[in-house]
Amino acid sequence: MTGIVIVVHTPLGAAMMDCAGHVMGNVKEVAVHDILAADMPEEKTPGVVADILRLGQDGNGVLVLTDLVGATPANIAKRAVIEAQAQGVQCAVLAGLNTPMLLRALTYRNLPLVETREKALAGGVQGVLRVD
Repeated sequence: MTGIVIVVHTPLGAAMMDCAGHVMGNVKEVAVHDILAADMPEEKTPGVVADILRLGQDGNGVLVLTDLVGATPANIAKRAVIEAQAQGVQCAVLAGLNTPMLLRALTYRNLPLVETREKALAGGVQGVLRVD
């Protein structure tokens, strides 16, 4: 099963997991890192790396989800993925986290990482619609 790590501005990660739990029931093998405005990337990256390594130890890979490209959580996610890949863990990052993206990632995490990533990305894009 693909591991999932969420690295976002606080309190988005906890809220997204509450929502996922509401929709899907008990969700396992997910690590959440809610990043505060004062958090420094060099202080938070090691914890994210540790969760990627832990969730990736079964060899199925880890999908890291973040909110805003170029923001501190995304920079932490990118650094952590580079470090985890250097240690042999297959992982990837998607930015623009929204609820459909997370639910797709959780639903299709039994697929290989590349397929889970593409399903999550499609869910994120297709989940944004004008409703009027």
